[in-house]
Amino acid sequence: MAVSKLVAASGGGIKNVQRGSAGGAGTVTITAVNIAKAFVNVFGTSSSGTVAASGTVASHTSSFPQTRLGIPNGFEGSLTTALKYSDSGTLNGINVNQSVGVIPATTISNNSASISGGTTNLVAAVVQGYLSDSTSLVVSGACRWEVVEFN
Repeated sequence: MAVSKLVAASGGGIKNVQRGSAGGAGTVTITAVNIAKAFVNVFGTSSSGTVAASGTVASHTSSFPQTRLGIPNGFEGSLTTALKYSDSGTLNGINVNQSVGVIPATTISNNSASISGGTTNLVAAVVQGYLSDSTSLVVSGACRWEVVEFN
């Protein structure tokens, strides 16, 4: 939480002005002021509430070509030959069809769709601040603040 101190020109009614910002609720340490001769201005910088959702999800299509899986090292010889030339459709008693090792071509599509829902109730958040002692400014949320002390 940043603090800046501005000292007024001599002879004026204002002794000093301190300004800064707070990222959230908490206590800001300021240079000591006489609480009886000071006041606080707090300007909220946060919001509260929700915003309704609306929009359109576009349609999309993705196509994937047929893919053949590779035969792992060590199986190239008899397994490959047996798969290519087996007339019976079996290999060592296991049924082997023509799609073993092949992922067929596929197309995936989705239609466009609209989304909407909820209500909008977004408002500027109410943020307050007060001097709890001569060096502590307590704020209730994100804000810009100033403490003005008079002579």
